[in-house]
Amino acid sequence: MVIMGGFLFSINAFAWGPTGHRIVGAIAERHLSPCAKEKIHDLLQGESLAMASTWMDNIKSDPSYRSWNPWHYCTIPDHQSYEEAGTPKQGDVIATLHRLMVDPNARKLAPWNEASGIKMLAHLIGDIHQPLHVGNGTDRGGNDWKIQWFSGSTNLHRVWDSDMIKHQALSYTEYADWIDRASEADVQSWQADDVLVWAQESKTIRLGGIYPDVDTKSLGYAYSYKHISTLNQRLLQAGIRLAAVLNRMYGC
Repeated sequence: MVIMGGFLFSINAFAWGPTGHRIVGAIAERHLSPCAKEKIHDLLQGESLAMASTWMDNIKSDPSYRSWNPWHYCTIPDHQSYEEAGTPKQGDVIATLHRLMVDPNARKLAPWNEASGIKMLAHLIGDIHQPLHVGNGTDRGGNDWKIQWFSGSTNLHRVWDSDMIKHQALSYTEYADWIDRASEADVQSWQADDVLVWAQESKTIRLGGIYPDVDTKSLGYAYSYKHISTLNQRLLQAGIRLAAVLNRMYGC
């Protein structure tokens, strides 16, 4: 697919940035069952989920992993469903998550192993919750939407990846403390949803006003005030859902 290939070159924009991914991992760790927490701790050799969650971005510097780049995102055009758009030949975040979550062997085959499978899940569940990682196929997930963030040049994708998060001036642990306030009903509801629902949620947010007017030159306080609660909910949902997936896989 040409559309999907076109987004391939936006991969330098890391979904959520390191801080966002670590927020997701830190929240997930708080919601792991004791048994799952112990098994994951052993498999990751003591590395936290928060720190392991950035591994898939870190390895982008290694050409041998280049074929994994399309797995960080998917494309669902505005007027199509995912089924209508189809899964590209090189795969995408939806197909990769389905494979990792359903097929135990997918997390063990070379060059993967069980630990790297966990790291992939920690990262990709974060990615699919970033609204612009479910792209429309026309602007490389907002990377082509050039804009100023306060006084610095950026693009809409990076605003959602990291600029709004950095603007809060919190460490990832402080940020997790701030937003980890889901009700029991929310937790149960979010954890019952499947990967296609997560992607559709991101698409709905993408269509719901996160793109500024075409003549807008700069974003700042007003944009952050309008959208930070949505961004925070996506981080929280990603962490809660990551915990549910890992509890199902590694709980006693």
